[in-house]
Amino acid sequence: MAERLEDLYAELHEPIFRFLAALTGDPDAAEELAQETFLQAILALPRFRRESSATTWLYAIARNLCRKHLARNRRPPPDEPTASPFASPAEVMEVRDERALLAQALAALPESYREALVLREYQELSYAEVGQLLGRSENWARVTCFRARRMLREAYLKLEGGHAR
Repeated sequence: MAERLEDLYAELHEPIFRFLAALTGDPDAAEELAQETFLQAILALPRFRRESSATTWLYAIARNLCRKHLARNRRPPPDEPTASPFASPAEVMEVRDERALLAQALAALPESYREALVLREYQELSYAEVGQLLGRSENWARVTCFRARRMLREAYLKLEGGHAR
């Protein structure tokens, strides 16, 4: 099983890190939470009942750790946009502004909508996996992601309208 855990770490560390980074907005916290996710998985392995896939189980651990982290550290996520190294200063500023607005809009979504959307769009999980991970049905995941996209677009446009370009 040790080899299997190493395989899971190699396969899922980066996606779990990206998931946590999208939810926290803090790459340092996301890395710590990703490491804690795998540590908790190792400690909980004897209790893993295999009622879900190992991937879903790990995302559930990461999600729970992230919720606890966010509850302890209530603050808006920082925006750390990046641009191409060959971008002009104006392009860098535009990318920074767009990413900052997107991060703000995403942070403004209710938690269940934000989680579902991040899992589906950023982590590219299927609707069935999103539903399973969040303890809901596949249909709930589809509807929630649809609504979350609409809410995100509205929040982004509202924020964009408040910023001069």
